[in-house]
Amino acid sequence: MSDSRVKSLSEDIQKLCPCDIVVISPPKYNELYSKLHNLNRLLAWGHARVIENLLSGVSQGTHTYPGINSCDTVIADKFGDKKYIEKALMSKGKQITLIQRPKAEYDIAVAAASIIARNGFIEEIAALSTQIGVQLPKGAGPQVEEMAQSLIEKHGNEILNKIAKLHFKTTNKLTVITPRTDARPVPTRNGLGEPRANNRLWAPWRAEYIYSSKSDVCIFCEAIAKKDAFILSRGAKGFVIMNTFPYNNGHLMVAPYRHIANVEDLTGEEILLLFDLVQKSVRVLKAKMRPDGFNIGINLGKVAGAGVEGHIHIHIVPRWNGDTNFMPITAETKVISQSLEEAYKLLKEGFGEIP
Repeated sequence: MSDSRVKSLSEDIQKLCPCDIVVISPPKYNELYSKLHNLNRLLAWGHARVIENLLSGVSQGTHTYPGINSCDTVIADKFGDKKYIEKALMSKGKQITLIQRPKAEYDIAVAAASIIARNGFIEEIAALSTQIGVQLPKGAGPQVEEMAQSLIEKHGNEILNKIAKLHFKTTNKLTVITPRTDARPVPTRNGLGEPRANNRLWAPWRAEYIYSSKSDVCIFCEAIAKKDAFILSRGAKGFVIMNTFPYNNGHLMVAPYRHIANVEDLTGEEILLLFDLVQKSVRVLKAKMRPDGFNIGINLGKVAGAGVEGHIHIHIVPRWNGDTNFMPITAETKVISQSLEEAYKLLKEGFGEIP
């Protein structure tokens, strides 16, 4: 729908129905995201506030819509686990039945709410455009990037917090130009305002690996016999161990006790029990480290990246928005990591608590 059509429908809907809008401006959004580190939790917070506000108006009779005296069911679009909204609800919200489903706009109430929300966005971006002094384009794409780059060059990095979601990919594409005394521009990574020369990758534990003598002993077979080998859980057919030289905090490996190299050598029972350990590892990592995603996989053969070829193992690498991978490293992202001992203590606790 066009912006004018959205505006017209929104006005008509608000004449017919109780409604509430929670506006999250870019600065507020970035503040909340820096605290929550999870977009689903942020969305759930906004949904819960609207639900509570509406329920308060209905129960107190402060609205002007006759015949609406109660509400016992709420329908929301499916953007994440239902528990996110349920945890964010307060006293009144905990008394209703919450339904979340994909494409919830098939319900007329959710479709109407989407129109009201879209109109709220259009109005807020118009107000922000007036405040900034330029017409801000919506969405993503070259036009948006060009406008943002122009504003950065005029106002500096600080403008991004006022107009953009800082963790989004579009924002991360932008390059800030900072003049030097010799008038030659030096690119700096978006949002940080630091010259490239000052950025660094901080991973001190890797020095131990670089300077250590390498042996032919299988690290997994050796670890099985040790008590202090960063093993987090021992199952019937395999075990979970921390990677001593991780790609990321919480990098775990699941391996069978048997020293075998190939997937086809695993028995059906081993496959089942190993993936039980993979599932438990993911549950523990979600509970204790709250990652945004995971890389889970097996490297078979040196050419595929296997560091230990003779003993098959499954990697579980938790990932966070903007964390370590090849692109951020080449873009001079600063990475400061938790020690292995601290991570081990945290995760060992989780394996004891979570079934």
